[in-house]
Amino acid sequence: MIIGHQRQIQLIDLHLRSGAMSHAYLFSGARHAGKMTVAKKVAAALLCEKRGTGKDALFSCGACYACRMIKAGTHPDMVMIDTEETRKTLLHLEDAHHIRQHAALSAYGKTRIFIIRDVSKITREAANAFLKILEEPRRQALFLLLARVADDVLATIRSRVWHIRFWPVSEELLTASIQKEYHVSWEQAAKTARLADGLPGIAMRLVASAEEQTSLDKERARVYALFDASIAERMKFAEKLRENTDGMQKWFTESIAILQNKVHTHLPHRGRQAVIAADQCRMLMEREEQFLKPYGVKRIIFEDALIKLS
Repeated sequence: MIIGHQRQIQLIDLHLRSGAMSHAYLFSGARHAGKMTVAKKVAAALLCEKRGTGKDALFSCGACYACRMIKAGTHPDMVMIDTEETRKTLLHLEDAHHIRQHAALSAYGKTRIFIIRDVSKITREAANAFLKILEEPRRQALFLLLARVADDVLATIRSRVWHIRFWPVSEELLTASIQKEYHVSWEQAAKTARLADGLPGIAMRLVASAEEQTSLDKERARVYALFDASIAERMKFAEKLRENTDGMQKWFTESIAILQNKVHTHLPHRGRQAVIAADQCRMLMEREEQFLKPYGVKRIIFEDALIKLS
């Protein structure tokens, strides 16, 4: 299920129908925004045995043998390089060799599609090898590269791909989509959308688990309490997360969401609180960008942001 991103989908569909597909695309945006879902939709549209018969953007029938294999993750022409599944922290030279070997093979159908999650996590050695693959693209190979922050992807790679950005979707669209898809009340859908901060992947997890919603509610309450906490209490919190970079990332995400809500709440009144919240939000977003860079000293950046939050 894809929520939002219609402009991105229509652009790729235009490329596909006009025969002007690039050999490589970079999808950038927050985790759980829907980049992987759209990438698999592109793969299905290209590999579907009945492609071209439907009028919908990126049409795939969902019922043919190719579509069923894609859904099961077993289609020979869809190659996934996923650091989350393999639990690798980086993409190494052997991953680039794996891609080259598969790209050299003839496609089972007309196109072999490579989906690479978080291409920013690539060693320089592997990047150099991967660049050679992008510089000499085979007509039957398509690369869909995913990353949270485009600037973290090597400029030499970015210069050889078509870049498409993915943004969080509106709370209104997310609420309506959840209610329609899961047949829940408007109030429940709205609460889920509000907790998900515009990220469809998070929303789908939350609507399926009341326990996860409760857990996120408690986590957000803890983060909210830090806004009024003393420096000592904040440093105590930082100490608990000293080796937990995922926890630090969650703190950035939740804190920015809280501040964005404050801005929207106070903006109609044009009060000083809206200005303060906007300044804090900008500061955290700048620190988060530094935090996400592979060469950043994450704990120092996190502690600096935590201290400056007031």
